[in-house]
This record gives sequence, structure tokens and C-alpha cells, in this order.
Amino acid sequence: MKRFASAALAVILVLSSVALSGCNGDPFKGGNGVRTGTVQSGQEDQSSAPGESSKVEPSDIKNIESKPEITSEQITQLKDMLNTYKEIPGFNNGATSIDAKSISEGKKVTFIADNMNNTFTNLVASQFVKTAKTVGFAGATADESDGTPAFYNEQLEAAQTDSDIVIMYGDINKDVVGGSIERVQAHGKKVISVGNMGNENKDHYVDYTIPINYQLTGKLMADWAVAQTSAKVNALAINNSDSTLSSAIYNGFAEEFKTYVTSGYCTVLSGSSIEIGNGLTEKIMNAIKNDSNLNYIIVLDEGMIADTVSAVEQSGKKISVLGTGGGKDALGAAESGKVEMLVAQSYEWTAYATIDYALRVLNKSELPELQDVPVRIVDAELIKKEMADSSYDADGFYEICFGSSFITGYNQIWGL
Repeated sequence: MKRFASAALAVILVLSSVALSGCNGDPFKGGNGVRTGTVQSGQEDQSSAPGESSKVEPSDIKNIESKPEITSEQITQLKDMLNTYKEIPGFNNGATSIDAKSISEGKKVTFIADNMNNTFTNLVASQFVKTAKTVGFAGATADESDGTPAFYNEQLEAAQTDSDIVIMYGDINKDVVGGSIERVQAHGKKVISVGNMGNENKDHYVDYTIPINYQLTGKLMADWAVAQTSAKVNALAINNSDSTLSSAIYNGFAEEFKTYVTSGYCTVLSGSSIEIGNGLTEKIMNAIKNDSNLNYIIVLDEGMIADTVSAVEQSGKKISVLGTGGGKDALGAAESGKVEMLVAQSYEWTAYATIDYALRVLNKSELPELQDVPVRIVDAELIKKEMADSSYDADGFYEICFGSSFITGYNQIWGL
């Protein structure tokens, strides 16, 4: 992996004290937990009963509670806070050190992804296998997923005897594979869910859900739109109806939107995964046509960015797009300016954090209440500057976006 040679990559930000506020008039909110060192008992079973998944379809925000107009001081504070998220995050994992080589010796891990057609998921899976082998696992598999229950069941069946721990990544409907998960558990193996729910909720059927603050992504998108429009935001949120992660991101957006927006609304347009590249663009175009007051479109699913950008371009209207993601296409849209701001995610950091959590489950160690997987705000100006300043011939910004402090940090915690 090509990286910056500059020492600036090692800058450590203390972002936990620069958080958003839920109080009117104060844009710094304590307790979003973007950096944490607290832990919970490794013996606690996080499983829940079938059907207890917390996915709720996002709803429109039509009625804005009466509140004072946002002040210039608040706008300045919001912009200052947003600027801190433009910096490369520093590694700030407060968990205790573990002997990764000893824990992983002779162990095998299975990584089951929702669908490898998603470029970010593909990158996470590849990095997961690479890191697992570096740590010392005897085996690590992440087969090409076609996103079907048949594939998930096949992988889970094999894991009953061929794996010591199972990672289920992304939006895999646990209800359709619940029996297979239970059979893995009956063989004494733990099943971990990651990448599909916010830290406030737990997935069902599985033993553990890795707590990652996905709601923060939505909060940052709301704060950006608020700061650019003086809290007068007329938004259209593009939701993936098949994704619990989309709902988690929207929850963060809605909370912040209701806190600051004094004049505006947010309408939710939901589309399914099958509509991506197959009618979603037209659906978004119709929504734009029917709302002449839109000034922002909030894309809650990385896979829907291309359709959204295409719809805006075909409409001929000046509407800003905000999105989230860490794949090449998402960062490419930000670099071109077609997405005004992207709340970027790191596929490498996600893979490292998942390995760390799996090691702690295997070791029956204390588990973080919030796993340290930060995000970074990027736009065209920032990407072009850092690509120009890079001393390496990087293939793309996704290679240098998050630096390398987390690699050094995890290696130290793992005793490598």
C-alpha cells in the first residue's frame, strides 16, 4: 500500500472533545463517542431473539420545531468542527494490549460479505484476509459473495467445522439464514456482525455486533448542509431500503437536522438494491422535478451515488450532493466535484478493527463499547491538494486518505 512519506500522516487528533452538540445554540455535542477507550465484559452475550433487528424505514422531516435562528457564531463553530474532520484521523484505541499471535495460533476465521459487487466491501474483504494472515491466523477465507441466501448458508455450513469464528459483513438478512447461524453456534463458534448497524443497536441471531458510530456520518452531512445554508436546508435523502446501515446513517442526520434547521425539510426517497443502475436514476429525477426548492441531496448508500449524480446532471439544476463511502467510485465522485462533500470511510481501518474485535472475542477479553473506526470529510479541493503533495505514485486518494497511524497502533496493541 502506497502512503505519504510526510510526518503529517501521524498527526493525532483529539476529536472526542470536538464533538457535536444536541443543545440549541451549541454545535459541540458531547458523547457521540467518536473516540473511546471504555470497555464491556467479554463474557456478555449480545445475541437477541429472531425478528428483533432495529431496522425502521426512515421518515420525512416536515415539521421543524420552532427555535431561534442560527447565529453567525454557531455557523463558525460548526465550520471549525467540520474542519477538524478534514484532518487525517489519529489512532486512538484505548483497549488493552493482547498477544495476537498466541490468540490466533491454529485458528481459522471466515469472512462472509453481503455482496462483493460493492467495491468498498471487496476492499474490506481483501484487507481482512491479508491482515488475518499477518496477525497469525492459520486460515482466513472471504469467498466471492453473490449476495444470495444460498451462498450465505453454504459458507455458514462450512464454517461449522472449518472455522473458529465467523464474521458476517454488511446487510445480510439474518432472518433468512438464522438456522445456519444457530448451527454454527451449536458447534461452539461465535458469530460476529459488522458494517450494517450503528453502535446504538445490536443485530439479531449473532453473538456480537461490532459497535461502530455510523450515526456520526449522518450528523456530519447534516452539519455541512446547515453550515452552507445558514440552517435553511431543503433536502432529499436517498435511502437504500435493503440496508440497515442507511437507516443508521439517516438517524444521525435526522437528529442533527432537527437540532439546527430553522427553515426547511427533508424528504426520504427509498430505493432497493436491485434498482441501483436499473431505474433509480429516473426515480430520483422525478423527485427533483417535483420539488423546485431542493438545495441538497443526501445519499445514504455508497452504491447510490452514481445514480444520484446522473439524475442531478440530467435535471440541469444546481443541487449539491453529499454522500458517504470509501470505494474508488465514491472518492472519484468527490474528486471530480460531482459530490460536494464525502464522509469517507476506510476499508483498511474497518478490516483492522474487525480483526481486533475477533481476537478479543476469541480471547474472552473485554470488548470496546465503541470500536474506533473514524471517518474523514473530503472534497475536491482537499483531494487534489493531498494527491499533489503525496511523495508516492498512488493509484488514487483511497490509498492515502487515512494515513497509516492505525496500522502502527494496532501492531503495537497486538504485540507484533
